[in-house]
Amino acid sequence: MCLLLFIVSQIKKLNHMLYYNFKDFEAFKERFGIHEHGNGEKSRKNKILLAFLKNKELLHEAVITGDFYLLHLTDMSVLKQAIWGEMERNAYSTDSTPYKVNVLNHDLYSSKYETDEFRGVCADGDTRSVRYINHKSNDRVFKMKAGKFLRTLILDNKFGKTLPEQVVTYMCEEFSQDWQVYCQRTLPENKLYVTDEFARIYDSDEYASNTMHSCMVDKDYYGFYENAVAAKAAYLENDEGEIIARCIIFTEVHEVDSDKIWRLAERQYAIDCNDVLKRALVDALINEGYIDGYKRIGADCGDSRGFVDNDGNSLSDKYFYIDCDLQTDEPLSYQDSFKYYAYSKGRAYNNSGFSYDYDLATTEGTIEGEMDYDDYHEYSCTETTLVYVGGREYYCDRDNLDDFEWIDSRNEYHHKDDIVLCTDSEEYELTKEAYYSELTEEYYSRESAMLDAEQEYKESNWAYSEFDDEYYADDAEVTTYQRWNRQICAYEEKTIFIGTLINLVRNEVFFAYKDGKVYNMLCHGQPLFMAA
Repeated sequence: MCLLLFIVSQIKKLNHMLYYNFKDFEAFKERFGIHEHGNGEKSRKNKILLAFLKNKELLHEAVITGDFYLLHLTDMSVLKQAIWGEMERNAYSTDSTPYKVNVLNHDLYSSKYETDEFRGVCADGDTRSVRYINHKSNDRVFKMKAGKFLRTLILDNKFGKTLPEQVVTYMCEEFSQDWQVYCQRTLPENKLYVTDEFARIYDSDEYASNTMHSCMVDKDYYGFYENAVAAKAAYLENDEGEIIARCIIFTEVHEVDSDKIWRLAERQYAIDCNDVLKRALVDALINEGYIDGYKRIGADCGDSRGFVDNDGNSLSDKYFYIDCDLQTDEPLSYQDSFKYYAYSKGRAYNNSGFSYDYDLATTEGTIEGEMDYDDYHEYSCTETTLVYVGGREYYCDRDNLDDFEWIDSRNEYHHKDDIVLCTDSEEYELTKEAYYSELTEEYYSRESAMLDAEQEYKESNWAYSEFDDEYYADDAEVTTYQRWNRQICAYEEKTIFIGTLINLVRNEVFFAYKDGKVYNMLCHGQPLFMAA
């Protein structure tokens, strides 16, 4: 009703021109009126769209420009696309917003955040969060819940700043859902190769970056795959012809006590340890028919028995071996799975339960050599460092710390399953020592930071009762009353919790008047200004 009165006033002021896309009050009620549900509950139809149309800045801009497209929107799907379009039209680099952000193929600008070549897709496969560079925190890479991330972009956008809170919340909720679908369906643009170019996939000059985190890079031990076993080199290239993910395919893997021959992709490596790229490589190999199974991605990927079939079913109950013709002085590339070498049989097993002569999990380049022992992955390596898993100490290969993160506050490596990234400090902390807010669904390094964040959340999203000095999650729990201001001799409209108001009226502290309003003071049963 308030919107209709506002529109009518504008029509009268501006030569009776109708700016909104409905003819009269009946048309307004048809689109935005109160709807009564079968259970007796009532709600306003299209209330988010209504909140958008009630924006006075929107009407003002339409009158100034003569473009009334936004005032004529009729449904939510069109509203969402229109808002994206307007934000993009109002997105440009300025001194205050110099950094470009690309999400869902939309280009926006931010005061401190920027997306990299992964366009916000998280390397750890988290489809609910957006990966970004924080230029206010030493240009480090972080991730943030998708809805929260979009809110920061909206508030950095000229058009976005004019949007009502209900519309901002709606956009953030929609973006969270769209982002999750996008991450699940989007794979990096790349090209698959399966060749005998073993030298190329171990040459760091061929990589898109030098952060493949493989202990065999640039060691020239690839002759093992050319001469000792049946294998292929598999890799993905980006548009610039650079390798972004690679693995070895053992093309003749024997299943013990069976005649079946498998083609199994060994552990995958990708730039920046990006699990999305590893998944893309595996998917490409499956789609092109090159493999029957692969080493699982993520947790326990170093387990020698950690293979799964193309449908993701575990193969850990099966024992495998490959034919291996390796002399003690011949080049040996570190083996992650088929490392139990029975020299006399010419076989390398992925299970230590069989009799074997040598452990091929070595980075020395040949079978013989003194090594440190990685008791986390259970193999020998050149050098180890102390790590913690669930509070227990392990020694882990320095070149294979994919499962761990460094915690600055403790000067220690801890397993990724035991830590969280705190919102306030943007640093990792042990989960058991961080503070989790059920309200914001975020972790914090300090309790005071959590309480401040919850207060900010309430102020932004909840309804406030001035009388009770309290916030309420449901807008319907807060209403208004008329409070007499002695200084100006007039009533002021203030907010109050409905339960409080009912009790005050029941105890005759406040008074309901026939105009439908509640007053804190009456004189002879009338508002003070009437009594006067």
